[in-house]
Parts: sequence; structure tokens; C-alpha cells
Amino acid sequence: MELRNRMVMSPMTTAYCNDDQTPSERLIRYFEERARGGVGLITTELITVDEEHRYMHRSMTLAHDRYIDDHRRLTERVHEHGAKIQPQLSHTGPESVAPMFGGAQPLGPSVNVAPVWGWASRPLDIAELPAIAAQYGEAARRAREAGYDGIELHAAHCYNLLGSFLSPLRNKRTDEYSAFRAETRTRLITEVLAQIRSRAGEDFPVTLSISGYERTPGGRALDDTQRLAPELVAAGVDCFRVSGGISDSLVTMMVGRSEYGDAHNVAQAEALKHVVDVPVMLVGRIHDPEVGERILAEGKADLIAMARPLLADPYLPDKVVGGRAQRIRRCISCENCIDSMQTRDDLGCAVNPFSGREGSLQVSAGRRRVVVVGAGPAGLEAARLAAQGGHSVVLLERQRWLGGALLLAATVHGDNARFLDWLVAEVRRLGVDIRLGQEATAESVRALQPDEVIVASGARVTTPDIPGVEQAQVLTGALLRQVAAGALHDDERWRLGSWQRALVSHLVPALQPWLTPARLQRLSRLWLPLGREVLIVGADLAAVELAEFLARRGRRVHLLDSATKIAPEVGKKRRGEHMDRLDALRVTVNTGVSISRIERRAVAIQAGGRERLVYGDSILVAGTPLADTALADALAAAGLPVRAIGDCTGLGLIAGATADAAQAVAAIGVATGAADAPAEAAAL
Repeated sequence: MELRNRMVMSPMTTAYCNDDQTPSERLIRYFEERARGGVGLITTELITVDEEHRYMHRSMTLAHDRYIDDHRRLTERVHEHGAKIQPQLSHTGPESVAPMFGGAQPLGPSVNVAPVWGWASRPLDIAELPAIAAQYGEAARRAREAGYDGIELHAAHCYNLLGSFLSPLRNKRTDEYSAFRAETRTRLITEVLAQIRSRAGEDFPVTLSISGYERTPGGRALDDTQRLAPELVAAGVDCFRVSGGISDSLVTMMVGRSEYGDAHNVAQAEALKHVVDVPVMLVGRIHDPEVGERILAEGKADLIAMARPLLADPYLPDKVVGGRAQRIRRCISCENCIDSMQTRDDLGCAVNPFSGREGSLQVSAGRRRVVVVGAGPAGLEAARLAAQGGHSVVLLERQRWLGGALLLAATVHGDNARFLDWLVAEVRRLGVDIRLGQEATAESVRALQPDEVIVASGARVTTPDIPGVEQAQVLTGALLRQVAAGALHDDERWRLGSWQRALVSHLVPALQPWLTPARLQRLSRLWLPLGREVLIVGADLAAVELAEFLARRGRRVHLLDSATKIAPEVGKKRRGEHMDRLDALRVTVNTGVSISRIERRAVAIQAGGRERLVYGDSILVAGTPLADTALADALAAAGLPVRAIGDCTGLGLIAGATADAAQAVAAIGVATGAADAPAEAAAL
């Protein structure tokens, strides 16, 4: 297989396919957009070799010849744009959702309990294994007939059938398929490869996805993977895609969190390079093209695979090849793509609302005058999209900085700065008329003679009515936002002394153009207006990220909230990661408690019918962000054509902000996307 470059799209579940397990038009457009963006090779999401043992309610299969034509539509569309494509073939094994459809019990090497679904697999009898190997062979034959350029076998992460047989964590057998003996651990994969070669041909490329190091006690170590890799090459593997970790425990770095750093699997790929003479592909949080280039130049891998970066920017490969890497919309590792599988039942991207919606929004260029009020993530994205569509855009921001709440979010969660920097650079590149320090009123907006007004003025933060919250020493989320904005409101200004109010009113506005997330992070390590022991009343996402931020700066932090779980705005994956971090940082979490009152240096909480005091040097009441459409309503009442987006309509985080912006601009006939495709392609 010859590729146009060394960039590969790695598999990522989308749930975009049809209920009958065939590729949908939505899925085809999704892959077509990545092919158009210049990637060398696309590996699809998991495609099953057994029709009954689905991977999820909407997943694909190549279990029968009747599916070939549907897959041919996909491969032809991808090939039109110069990319190669291969399916990731797998028997789901313990991860089968067959019981969900009233089907058979999942299958495994031993009795294995799938962590997601909770049902146990049935150990396979030796007599059943040849038929399963034949299923792989037939699926590979169909893949070739459908026009795929090769296949990938999933044997990583102690997951699905092959990965489960290969790992001693799941394979407890003592027969000739045992994972504990060198001569038996690869037997099933070897038999699968023999069937593939027999039915699909000796010249059909086969990539094997494998965990170099399972990062779990009792799991496969890196040196063990080095020993088995040559056996697999001899059996017919043409390329390895090297990952790490296991699926049963997401803390094993299977999916790269923000704190892992780029290319955390590079040592595993390099180790395999030393023992095999076939290409080695590396995957695992390679978000910076310069990191990928360095890995290739140093000979640590032959190909660079990525998934999330190509959700964020399908045109990443073309921008790299064309010397425009600075224009790449970077993945921020927010986990929205994974959590969206739970919250909305399919794959979504926070920074790219067009991902998975290619074709559902059409490019409509125009020459209208668009005024955007507010330069947070929603306002910046709306201004960018409108300007990209050819419209004349004026962006009004009452502060002397761009970013709104995203600037503060980028300070406590550094990866957010990637998106903020990109948005700011793009609106400037596109010639948006940016007017900082300008308050929007009906008169000032009308004077601009807009055809459309998009209001992204942000939320208002309310302070809960807790006895004692009125004490001057109590800080509130609303006050902190006002201090950062350099504009105190009457409901909070009394908490500060006269000299503090003067600083906020005069010094903060003067410093705003100079304050970036990186500078704020550095300053916060030198000084913070908080004691050593900090009590935070509230446990939403903002409070949790603030707790982590303060704990990293030497504060002893306590979270107190009546809610039963932290960060309810996000899904299980990201929430679990926050719980791990809070634990590692020794943040005390008290959820499901009643907040009775606030004293001078303590908060009284009730749990189990008993009251106790939690003591601290500083008390911060986070508050609740609420919709605030007052400005939008006032502009609409003045007869202006208004659309309200972002947090002023209700908290939506970055994903909600960008989605609102795209929908608002689409409604005035401006949106871009695959919908971005023609405009992006023209700009490359």
C-alpha cells in the first residue's frame, strides 16, 4: 500500500452508521471530509466479523456478502480524494452487545466481565475457534471486494476477542490457547492471519493494533510484546499500530488525558521498531505536528496515527504539508468526543461543531453586515464563521481582552488556550473589525446598521442564599468574574475595601490587554489572594477545575456541595478523570451534604443527621451560572434582528458555544463546515 503521506486516521467509534449495520450517508461524509483534508490512510471504526455480536447498537459489520456494496460506496467516495482506507475488523468477544438485542451470550477466552455492560462472557470451546478464524478470513475477503486497501485487526487494550486472548489479564486458559506460554499466546491470531491470507490473498496488507505495554499489574509488559511481535510478523502481519493500556481501566493511559503529554506511547513503538522489519505506526495524543515530525525523523516510528486531532480539524494534514501548521484547530483533550457518546449517543467535537455534521450545513456566501456582541468562545466562533462566509463582521467586546469566560477557563485548564489562541488568530486573519472596550447598547448597535446581530454576552453568576454568605470575607464566583473583568457590580462591590475597588476599577482594565492564560498561570504561582486552606462551596465543573488549579499551587482544598456528584455538566469519562486528579491532589470532596451556614473561618455542613464544621483560611462560594438574555431582549425590543447564543442562553461549555455559533450563522445563510469544506479548501 502506497500512501501520499505518513499521517493516518486511527479508529474512533462514531455511532453514525445505520441501524442495519451498514455505512450511512452521514458516516460516508464524515470520512470523505477527512480524505478531502489530506490524510494518507483512514482506518474506520470497528467493523464486526460476526453479525450477531455487535459492538454497539449502531456499528458496522462485514459478516455477509450483502454488505459489500454498501461498503463500496464508502471506499469509492474516500478514494475520490486521494486517501486510502481500511476497516478495523474485530470479533467483539466480551464486549458484544448481543444480549441487548436478545441474542447470545458474549464470547471470550475465559469468563470475562465487560466493564461497560457488566455481563459475563462464555469461555469458548476449542472446537469453536476455527469457525471464528474463518469469520475473520471471510470479512477480509469482503473488505477487499468492497475496495478497501487493507485491513486492521484489533488486538489491543485487552479488548474484544483477539485482544482478550492475547492478554494474560483476561486469558486464563490452560490449553493450547493460553496466554501464559510463549508457544500458545499468539495461536488464535496466527490462525486468523492464515484464514485472511487464504481468503483475501497474500498481498492484502494487514495491520495489527496492539498495546505495547498494558500498564497494569499482571498485564503484558513491553519486553513481552517485543518477544511476540516477530512471531506475528512471521504469521503475516505487515504493520503494527502501537498503543498502550487496557480498556478495563481508563487510567492506564489508553485514551490520552491532557496531563499525559504528547506521544506517551512513543517508547512502545520504538521498542517494536528494534525487533521487527515492518512499518510501525504510533498512536496516542500526538496533537502537535512538530512532535510527530520529530518522532519520524528520529526513526522511532514510521507512521503517525491520530483520531481526535482529525475531529478537531479534518484539514490538519493539508495544513501540515502546505506549511500552515499555525492554522490548525487543535484538539484540547476535553473528552467531549468520548462523553458525547453517552450524553447525545454519537460522536461530537467541542471545538469543531461541524464534525459528524458534514453536509447538513451548506456554505452560503454573502455580503451582509453582521454585528457580534461578546468575544467569548461563542462570539469569536460566530464572528469567524460569518467572516469566512464573506460577510462584513463587527465584533463588540466590553472588556479590553478577547476570550470572555474562556480566558479564565484557559488559565485553570491550559489546553483550552489552544482553542482560544486559534479563534483569536482566525478572526484577525479574516479581517473582523474588533472593537474592544465598547459596551453594546441599542443605540450603539443600531448606529452600525447591522443586517444581523448575534448576541453572545455570557451568563450571570448568582450566589446561593446561604446564611453567612453576606460576610465581607467570603469570596464569590460572581465577584471573581467581576474582578477579572475590571467592572464591579453593586451586588458584589461591597465585599472589597476602597483601595481594592480602586485597583479593580483602574489597574485591571489597564492590564487586561497584557493578561494571557500563560501569564496568569505564572502570576498565580507567585501570589494568590487566598490562604493556605481553601473551602469551595460548589462542585460544578468550574469549581472542580479551580480546586485542581489551587491544589497545584500548594493550597489545601475542600469541595462542599449538596449535589451528589461532581462536575454534572460532563460525562462519566471526564468526571472520572477529575475524581482521579482530585484524589491525587488530596482535595477533600464532600458531596451530598447540606450547607447550613458560613462562619468566619468555617462552613457548617450536615450529613447523616449530624452537623460538623469544615475549617479554612479562605471561603469561596462558586455560585451558579444562569442564562442572561437581558441585552439580547433589549436589542430585540429596539427592533434589531437578534439571535442569542452561548452561555447567555444557558450554560453549554465550549461545545455548546461553538454549536450555538454554527447554528446561528447557518440560520443567516453563512455557515461553513463540510459545510466548512469548500471554504477551508479554498483557503489552503
